[in-house]
Amino acid sequence: MPPSHTGRLLLTPADSWLGVDPHLLRATMESLGFIGQPLPADQGLGGAHTRRLQGHTFPAGALPADAGLGGALTQPPSPSQGFLVGEHFFDLLAFAGCAVNLRLSPTSTGEPFTHVHLVGPLTSPLLLHGGNTRPPRCPTCRAPNKALNLFPDQNPDQDLTLDPGREIPCPACGSRHPLWAWDWKGSAGCGRSFVWVEEVFPGEAEPTPTFQAALTSLTASPWRHFYTQDRYRR
Repeated sequence: MPPSHTGRLLLTPADSWLGVDPHLLRATMESLGFIGQPLPADQGLGGAHTRRLQGHTFPAGALPADAGLGGALTQPPSPSQGFLVGEHFFDLLAFAGCAVNLRLSPTSTGEPFTHVHLVGPLTSPLLLHGGNTRPPRCPTCRAPNKALNLFPDQNPDQDLTLDPGREIPCPACGSRHPLWAWDWKGSAGCGRSFVWVEEVFPGEAEPTPTFQAALTSLTASPWRHFYTQDRYRR
């Protein structure tokens, strides 16, 4: 049986509708030394295994009228490019603890390894979540919305996209907010462009001030980060 998924770190512009030019994003990540050589098409989570979500719509039954947001997306959507980590990867992410032990290159046995995907821009915001995601808090009253239960034990192959026009009512105060405005407490997030770091345990690493400043400079606006983790085994 393959090993359990460690987790992933995801970085995206704080403005969920902001899409980043993929060539500019790659050039910036290369100049910073955050990414190295491109992955072969059959390595990591890209290549033939990538799901296409350009022009995406809600799958039938993915979003019932009252609750349930379907299963987690566990592979980077297209357009996506995969890379080995760069020479300054550990200078741009601050890891907790004193002994960081990551596998940084593919193996002949296909074991998971830490690598980076540059994703997007997608046509509309995508909600990414995982087995670690918990009900978000209302941005108005801070009450948790337990109706937004992501049901991580449902079919893991079910894609979840975000209807740009859908607003979710808060059961506590009645205010309505789009999904990206809810406070997911770092366990889910929305965006059109992502820096997707695979095989990093949730909370294990976060962007350094230098990396945050570079991302902010890239888009002239702030970025945020969050973590997701698959509950099931691949």
